[in-house]
Amino acid sequence: MKVFVASVLAICSAQSYAKTVADVRVDGLLQMSPARAFETIGFQQGQGYDSSRVHEAVNSLFATGYFSDIEVFEEDDVVIFKVVERPTIGRIEIDGNDMISTEDLQRGLRLSGLEEGELYKPETLNQIQQELQRQYYALGRYSAQVKMDVEALPRNRVALNINIEEGVTAKIVHINIVGNKNFSDEELTDKFQSAETGYFNPFSSADEYSKQKIQGDLETLRSFYLDRGYLDYELISNQVSVSADKREVYVVVNINEGLPYSINDVSLSGSLPISEDRIWKHIDQKAGDVFSRKQTTEIMESVSSELGDDGYLFTNVNIIPNKLPGHKVDLTYHITPGPQVYVRRINFSGNSETKDEVLRREMTQFEGTLATHTKIQSSKRAIERLGFFSKVDLKTRPVPGTVDQVDLDVSVEEQPSGSIQASIGYSQSDGTVLGFGVSKRNFMGSGNKLAFNMSRTNQTQDYTLSYDNPYFTVDGVSRGYSLFYQVSDHDDDDVEDYDLDRIGASVNFGYPITDTQRLSFGVTVKNTGVDLGSNPSLETQAYLDEYGDSFDDVIANIVWTDNDIVGGLLPTGGVSHRVTLDVATPVGDQTYAKIGALSQAYWNLSDDNLWLFHLKGRAGYGFGYGDTDRLPFFENYYAGGVYTVRGFSASSLGPRNTYSDDTETDSIGGNMLVAATAEVIFPMPMVEDHSSVRTSIFLDAGNVFTDYCYSGSTSCEEGFDAGEIRYSVGFNWTWITPIAPLSFNIAKTLNDKEGDDTDVFQFQLGTTF
Repeated sequence: MKVFVASVLAICSAQSYAKTVADVRVDGLLQMSPARAFETIGFQQGQGYDSSRVHEAVNSLFATGYFSDIEVFEEDDVVIFKVVERPTIGRIEIDGNDMISTEDLQRGLRLSGLEEGELYKPETLNQIQQELQRQYYALGRYSAQVKMDVEALPRNRVALNINIEEGVTAKIVHINIVGNKNFSDEELTDKFQSAETGYFNPFSSADEYSKQKIQGDLETLRSFYLDRGYLDYELISNQVSVSADKREVYVVVNINEGLPYSINDVSLSGSLPISEDRIWKHIDQKAGDVFSRKQTTEIMESVSSELGDDGYLFTNVNIIPNKLPGHKVDLTYHITPGPQVYVRRINFSGNSETKDEVLRREMTQFEGTLATHTKIQSSKRAIERLGFFSKVDLKTRPVPGTVDQVDLDVSVEEQPSGSIQASIGYSQSDGTVLGFGVSKRNFMGSGNKLAFNMSRTNQTQDYTLSYDNPYFTVDGVSRGYSLFYQVSDHDDDDVEDYDLDRIGASVNFGYPITDTQRLSFGVTVKNTGVDLGSNPSLETQAYLDEYGDSFDDVIANIVWTDNDIVGGLLPTGGVSHRVTLDVATPVGDQTYAKIGALSQAYWNLSDDNLWLFHLKGRAGYGFGYGDTDRLPFFENYYAGGVYTVRGFSASSLGPRNTYSDDTETDSIGGNMLVAATAEVIFPMPMVEDHSSVRTSIFLDAGNVFTDYCYSGSTSCEEGFDAGEIRYSVGFNWTWITPIAPLSFNIAKTLNDKEGDDTDVFQFQLGTTF
């Protein structure tokens, strides 16, 4: 409000000349400095003034935003500006918000000029109130209310109290599509994020209305028709109706389907720097096919990648459709390749712990060479396989002032590569099971792995120290060492009665075959000592009677791996295979061999990597040769537990030992192992961050068998028997904690037999299954 004292205006208007200012005074300043106020007024002592200059001064003062009222009057040739400053914001309090975080609200207020210490502007407050209301409406909270109270504080300050009642999210009662003739509503809405409310999935939020979800569903609907050739598809309108109580929403979508188009002809145009045959091999469309936008997009991407492998990274491939009578269409792929480009520099960011050289040695795209799409993508994949990073992005950036050079920017987000591992459990066979380990897969940022592990049960103690350098040479030859010591003390009458001491060391070298395949060679030297108790089983007694009770063995091993798994501790895709051969050579006291295989694969069931299908299989076979006619009993395979068949106690399945009296038998393992797992991985309901939490439903199967039974055993059967395979189903929950992976399994055995030990609940901290 602007107030001018009449005497000033009257005097100025009655005189044909401007009055001379004897002095200028500003009363009421609190926030604005006097110097700025006088500068804004624009005239001072000794200058002439009239009504127009007074108007200009007042307008300038108001334009600063500091004042809510200004009065101007003259007293003894002194022009006095009496101002009332706007109050400043002394405090902002937000209460009642849950869906929108306080931090986000505060950030939005700051961008709008509402912050503690800033001037209070009622008009801005009203705009923010309306905007908050709109945001809650967009989230489906039509019953939400936003109230803003202003409280006066001392020293011309105010407190803003923002009280939010978020209400409840309106439920989608019905989605009605009008105009569809060729497809049912169920077919059209099958891929919608939104769904009508129902009782079949109480944990789902699909029936909660959201403007963003509806907009995405409308685009999904458009893609549905374009992918089936309906080039004339048109979204006429979409309406959202809200019930009186603002708890129910009705969505109506009006469309015009049109008719599907078939392809009449496919041609190429533009500049083709490579042979047409290389381009045509990616185009699988032909005359008579129904047009599909999805197929066309995939072709454009593959053609662009083909040219990208020749250095044309900035190739533009556009599709030019020409509609013809009879609902036919000619397709022309127009190609603009641009210049061939070279990589000037490769820059890394985000690797605060990992050294640049660890990432650089995984790059198949080098500086100073032609930039190719395949090498850039394989470099990204190789860095992801390291398992040190939760996210890897590679982007090409043109070099300013050039047309044929790019910089390759590699951005990573590191995830913990070290862990303290622990496990605890209890079973009838092993008693209390304790485990502890410290490992660092990226030791001091070098990419080398250092690990120490120990485990202890009522019968065994295991200690292992290992170190592995995956780049012992610049060519990718790896070298690893390990030391191990195991003590087994079986002195309980209920279990196998012997003590086993093993100590040894190993060294291995690995050679890269391809980007994913590796061949490793190693040698292990170990000493094994067996001390029988007072009541050993007939199997163990027979073996020691024949071969002795102390063994110095030299074991050669060969390992072939093909690993293309990505995702770190919680894989999201890829396939891996591992085949091992361990041979106890004639240099030592025993001669035997063990062959093992492990394969697993992940398939994405959704684009967001939250729904996955996982298959895992493991097999092993051991045998004696030369002077040793069977696999030593202490080298047997075991089944049961979290690594093979969950729901059965650890190492409890398979052939059982034999006693001359009525001592209770226990699993002695076998020289043949088969185990498999199939699981569906799905996002846990009500969890927003799925990067560290994983849930799955699994089916496990497996057992161990033997092809050498002790002659005095009446229960042992030699050879593989598919009817003895054990099965279990269950639920797994895994959480990657800051310390180590934490895993729970609840399993139900499907065909346990008399004598089998079962565990419904199994817990583990330190290793994911």
